[in-house]
Amino acid sequence: MTPAPLDPRWTSQVVDLDGVRIRYLDTGGTGPVVLCLHGTSMSAHAWGHLAASLGDMARVIAVDMRGHGASDRPESRYTIAELAGDIARLVERLGLEGVTLVGSSVGNQVAVAFAAAHPARVAGLVLSDPSFFVADGEIVKYLRSHHSRPRNYPTRAAAEAFAMALPQRAGLSPALHRMAMEGDFRAEPDGSWSWAYDLPAITRIFLNLSVDQSADVAAIRAPVLVLNADRSNVLSGAQAEGLARSFANARLEVIANSNHTIWGDQPEVLAGKVRAFIGALPRG
Repeated sequence: MTPAPLDPRWTSQVVDLDGVRIRYLDTGGTGPVVLCLHGTSMSAHAWGHLAASLGDMARVIAVDMRGHGASDRPESRYTIAELAGDIARLVERLGLEGVTLVGSSVGNQVAVAFAAAHPARVAGLVLSDPSFFVADGEIVKYLRSHHSRPRNYPTRAAAEAFAMALPQRAGLSPALHRMAMEGDFRAEPDGSWSWAYDLPAITRIFLNLSVDQSADVAAIRAPVLVLNADRSNVLSGAQAEGLARSFANARLEVIANSNHTIWGDQPEVLAGKVRAFIGALPRG
């Protein structure tokens, strides 16, 4: 497959969902709908490469979940169910049917919660290194990282330099760095730049990761593709195999030379997997 241009052709939209403003990026079009859900502390812009790669065959929508990016930061519990409720209201507002959900990290847990509650709207799920079984020690490491890093930077260049030096982004190309950083930071009134995610919000999300979603998994009948990064610090090979067996209709593929962030480490591979998955889904 010829690599797609890296810049997606999408527009930014904001919708008020019962008092919570949620921003999403949308390529438009009439093809199959691919709804992308980012990981904790990320934004919709992380899916730019996938959106560009699928632009000829699908309508790609990427959401800033509450507490992230340009979406609102309400005082709430930030449970998986609450995040999935936002997605349910967005899907209903946009009148979406036959949706293929693509997640990363916690976005997979949100996708599974939504799919279990709204099976009629779901065509399939691609779960990219899901965080169902993340160990408490890894959660502590993530929380320490976020709570210890500077929140504000004097210039956009200083903010981007810090982001590019993060160990978890070591596998990203310069183009993928640029794409992700479009949603990483926001300008403050004093001219400084800050992370676009809310620290209390993502702290709650991290502490809510260990919820038991076995009932949600068992309820899903749509086709599921589980992708496990071979260097994942979140999902072991045995856990990935067990997860795939727990779904009624799932298969597992291991992504070589990738850390947890498959969207950034292996974007072309991810795009190819999603394209093939959508192409094999029954239509009608």
